[in-house]
Amino acid sequence: MTSPDAQEHAQEHAQEHAQPPTRSPTRPSQREVDARPYDPAPGRRYAHLWGYDDSGFEFVDARTVRLTGSRYPLAGAPLPHFMPFVEALLGVPVGPEHVQESVPPPALPAPQRNEAFVTELSQAAPDLRLEGDDQARLVHSHGQLSVDEIYRLLGGIVPKRLVDLVAHPSTEDEVRALVRLADQHDVVLIPYGGGTNVSGALACPPNERRMVVSVDMRELNRVLSIDRTNGWVEVEAGITGKDLEIRLEAEGLTTGHVPDSVELATVGGCIATNASGMKKNRYGNIEDLVLDAVLVTPRGEVRTTPVVPRRSTGIEAQRLAFGSEGGLGIITRATLQVWPLPEVLRYASLVFPDFAAGVRYLQAVQAAGVRPASIRLTNNTEFRLGQALGRAKRGVGALTSKLTKYYVTRVKGFDPERMVACTVVMEGSADEVRQQARGLFGLLKAHGGLSGGPENGRRGFAVTFAIAYIRDFLNTLGIFGETLETSAPWSRIHAITDAVEAELRRMCTERGVAGTPYLSYRLSQSYRTGACIYFTMGFCARGLEDPVATFHEVEHRIREVILEQGGSLSHHHGVGKIRQDFLPRVHSEASIESVRALKRALDPNDVFGVGNHVFHTDDPSGEATEPTSPRAQHRRGTTRAP
Repeated sequence: MTSPDAQEHAQEHAQEHAQPPTRSPTRPSQREVDARPYDPAPGRRYAHLWGYDDSGFEFVDARTVRLTGSRYPLAGAPLPHFMPFVEALLGVPVGPEHVQESVPPPALPAPQRNEAFVTELSQAAPDLRLEGDDQARLVHSHGQLSVDEIYRLLGGIVPKRLVDLVAHPSTEDEVRALVRLADQHDVVLIPYGGGTNVSGALACPPNERRMVVSVDMRELNRVLSIDRTNGWVEVEAGITGKDLEIRLEAEGLTTGHVPDSVELATVGGCIATNASGMKKNRYGNIEDLVLDAVLVTPRGEVRTTPVVPRRSTGIEAQRLAFGSEGGLGIITRATLQVWPLPEVLRYASLVFPDFAAGVRYLQAVQAAGVRPASIRLTNNTEFRLGQALGRAKRGVGALTSKLTKYYVTRVKGFDPERMVACTVVMEGSADEVRQQARGLFGLLKAHGGLSGGPENGRRGFAVTFAIAYIRDFLNTLGIFGETLETSAPWSRIHAITDAVEAELRRMCTERGVAGTPYLSYRLSQSYRTGACIYFTMGFCARGLEDPVATFHEVEHRIREVILEQGGSLSHHHGVGKIRQDFLPRVHSEASIESVRALKRALDPNDVFGVGNHVFHTDDPSGEATEPTSPRAQHRRGTTRAP
């Protein structure tokens, strides 16, 4: 867990004054490669689940699980404490006997075909790769919404509406041809990046009668140019975050953009959802990183030239790409800032007696201007989850663990049921990291904190990349779970977390949910004025008459509670479809209408008819609501008599 305070401060002091490792300026050191929390090697992805098919949780015996493969630091060794922790937390039995085998999907409905479109497309872009088989259609018709998409798919229930064809453009000219011909032939295009969204953003509107084409952008994945003098890289938008970082590392550079989905998400997808990464303190959010982006719409390309640090040339239309969620066009390329790889990479962990002390500490860190690359505070439940994912310790390691626990709990008086932890990543030059460490540890004692050591910090950062695999594994055991995130002022953090916890328990009790619901949360990104609260909620759905409906009722109410208590609708997951009905509560009528006016100007025939954000064309009852042009009205049968 942690080491005795004096020993840890000695260890921190030794690291602070150690000479940074030397390395070639054009490639990462072996230490940096070993410290990466995921394997840079390519892999084959699961068809529907999260991640790579060489990785996943499985039972070793009735009480022990392991993460397969060797892709993540957590993988390989048995994890004997995890399942007992889950059982104790949820208050329900969980074992191999509860595994629900997946059901193959039924025969898919025949695709809609627009033969004139397909014929002209093959002539205009003869090298464009097209897929129309059932597997490709099904994979591209959903994201990673755990209950509404993944759980249903594992149960053999396919989406109400599937894409009809999948296009894999490899050039911008092919994208332009797709957009032009789709507009001419009344075809819907849905941009597809890494497929990692958890907002229902890839679901087809169920009543769409036109041909729907998924545009998989991952073959548009080149690094077009690197400008060391000006500090930027130009890339095609289909490159994944992982592949971009690997390419840049070979040049001694980084963007510093590390969302949880960095292995799978594309640059275009990050822009379209207005994403944030775990190292935003040092490198910024996606809107800070991107200097320019090209958005191809039915009315032409939206872009501004030249690429410069900043402009004052009026309203910049290319910023429409941020948060557009596939509703305005296709992002084909972007220019991002880059930095030299940090000279020093250093982890740390900090432990506090309770969540309130940790929040006060984070706020003090922000007020003091201390900027580690990443600093994340977990609540007690998530802290204990991290401990439960530890490997079995033997010999000296087991003895040290017992002594540490005794020191922290008996000598320092920390309650294991209340204590929390911060995971810290410090990056930069040796001097910068020393200053970050001085600032962080200088504020620690005043807030009742202890150092937990660098190894716990490294491990805590790495565990993040296993969370989605845990979610999918528990899903097969009838344990539903999903993430919700919000941005909140410092003054509202405790009101939000307390209200969410109370309402989750109340609703689950009212609906007869077995055992106790699960709620963990962390402050994943912090700002001068507040922080992102990243919730993970879940409960045992076994025995419920309609578990999916129950989960949606609970989740929807939790989002309402967050808004009622002063939180935002989203911090970085976006709106998609699951948050649409909340939009009138967070945007004024004029704001919503101005965005819809942009849609009418750039895409009057609703080519990009995926229906996210305020661009929806069908409500949950299946009634058309927002036709965008006379042609769209006629197509949906909603034209009115004069």
